[in-house]
Amino acid sequence: MDTHRIVLLGGGYGGMYFMRTLLARLPDHVEVTLIDRLPKSPLKTEFYSITAGTTSLKDVTMPFPTHPKLTCIFDEVLLINQEQKTVTCREQGDVAYDTLVVALGCVDRFHGIAGAEMYSNSLQSLKRAQMTGHDILTMDAYRSVVLIGAGLTGIELAAELRESRPDLNVTIVDRNDKVLKGFSPKLQEYVESWLTEHDVTILHGIQTERIEPDHIVHQQGTIPFDQLVWTAGIQASPLIRSLQCSFDSIGRAAVNEWLQLPGDPAVFVIGDSAASVHPPSAQLAEFHGEYAAQTILSLLQNEQPKQREYQNKGQLGSLGKGMGFGQVKGIDLAGKIPRLLKSGVLWSYKKHVEKTTVLTKE
Repeated sequence: MDTHRIVLLGGGYGGMYFMRTLLARLPDHVEVTLIDRLPKSPLKTEFYSITAGTTSLKDVTMPFPTHPKLTCIFDEVLLINQEQKTVTCREQGDVAYDTLVVALGCVDRFHGIAGAEMYSNSLQSLKRAQMTGHDILTMDAYRSVVLIGAGLTGIELAAELRESRPDLNVTIVDRNDKVLKGFSPKLQEYVESWLTEHDVTILHGIQTERIEPDHIVHQQGTIPFDQLVWTAGIQASPLIRSLQCSFDSIGRAAVNEWLQLPGDPAVFVIGDSAASVHPPSAQLAEFHGEYAAQTILSLLQNEQPKQREYQNKGQLGSLGKGMGFGQVKGIDLAGKIPRLLKSGVLWSYKKHVEKTTVLTKE
């Protein structure tokens, strides 16, 4: 039987769950190639802690699985050619595939605001999170850090900075009238009260018009800053736009019920790269990775894939190392318990990944 070449682009949450599921049942005639810029899988939901300086690099990365049929290429993807069924990398050149799985994640979405990309720090890659952390943590005392966006990342970063740099003036700027859009009013009030009590300033209803090197310009005036961090939205990796398909409002590729491109069943798109009625999240990416792997395994064995529906288990956030908040199965949680639960979820994910590595070595 001819060798079937599966190429995976991206080793984040979706990519790791894809490999974990696929490698456990890999047919003999299948070879897998992972292409990622980093030699380890990044735990992106924890990047805020790297920026705040409260965790180390080893705490926010995991080793990729090892397997006789798995090849890892650490390189940057430049082009996807669906007609030729190749992926072009900066150093490696062309890599051919029979099945392609695209899990390239997301980047910041600046909403067309002038100066935003040029003057903002970012948390959307491990390198950028480290650079942002260096810029903040090496500032003199009493300098100002402004975070644009009061979503989960902005809240967690602000809280963590309160622990690592209590001397800094931390401000969250947001266009909405409440923090954490999408959470319940009870949790919004709890988190806002916690931030206020810990000397984090929150400015609501700010429509940013443009950003200059040291201040934000909005309809009511200006807001000065020494360092600015963008946490106000994401969009799919720009490379997704090169695929032959339609896209949603944040550039994610439209896929069918099997996570394939409707016009090209050889290409699967998962995680933050795939259009969905659900907001982007690590949890959704993990589901996509497992689902795509199960579908591909069924197709390789000439079996009918089993359709599955995503079930959101909830969402958890941290307020420093001791407190947290979240919604689990529709129940609001606040205080120490959700913080412990979040730590448990991260521990469980790492154990799953470590188990994959051990199993595939045997």
